Amino acid sequence: MDGKPPLILSGGGKGGNPNSAVGTLEQTFQKLPINERNSDFVFGKLLTEDSVSPPTSAPEMENMLGLLKVHIQRGINLAVRDLRSSDPYVVVRMGHQKLKTRVVKKNLNPEWNEVLTLCVNDPNHPIKLAVYDKDVFSLDDKMGDAEIDVSPFVETARMNLEEHPSGTVMKRMQPNRQNYFSEESQIMWENGKVLQRMFLRLRNVECGEVELELEWVDVGSIPRKT
Repeated sequence: MDGKPPLILSGGGKGGNPNSAVGTLEQTFQKLPINERNSDFVFGKLLTEDSVSPPTSAPEMENMLGLLKVHIQRGINLAVRDLRSSDPYVVVRMGHQKLKTRVVKKNLNPEWNEVLTLCVNDPNHPIKLAVYDKDVFSLDDKMGDAEIDVSPFVETARMNLEEHPSGTVMKRMQPNRQNYFSEESQIMWENGKVLQRMFLRLRNVECGEVELELEWVDVGSIPRKT
């Protein structure tokens, strides 16, 4: 770490609406002239209004490809870290960004159903996901981790997909030793959105999976590929 503050664009804008920060960013980008879309003033105003931490740096904003919504849906057969259960939560990292879900008490199959939103400026940066057991009087216990290579997803999202019918499978990704999928993961074009649903096997733990979905938000800072 080089001392830069993290960029946090997660649930918790005005009124607790998890999509308020994303919606405000997207709407404002679309209204601005191209040459003003990377203005520090605009980002400062946006982030102040939505109670969101400031961006890491102006150059990173200038290179922003889009926003990535990570729908953390549920955990499956997670490890026991207390007497008979655990109090799990998920931490997601990408570059300098770090987001986390709420804690679900005493549940090895928790349903978080939360949306964490990341700024993507380099698709070669993986998403690093870790599950922890919340403790009160000691350090939180780790309950496994996984990584997501987002480059195939971002590459697909930046293509011109409007001509494809809704429900089109753009890519199929099979589980192997290089990824953490427990079953086939598909990148879909669905109702005008690029989505990827997946089940991730957690490593460095005796058991556990996490179900999540990626969704791309095109803020219009650069043109799509054709």
